Amino acid sequence: MLDAVILILLILGFVAFALATFNVSARINLMALGLVLWILTVLIPALASL
Repeated sequence: MLDAVILILLILGFVAFALATFNVSARINLMALGLVLWILTVLIPALASL
């Protein structure tokens, strides 16, 4: 279950980064979204192991 959540977050992060390359006007917001999703993929397993 946790692996599926991580995979979904990584895919959403990839989509956000990909959209940021094509849409210059929203680049900062999409970059921030991609970074947040990427960080969540690291934080979720770390918090689950506590």
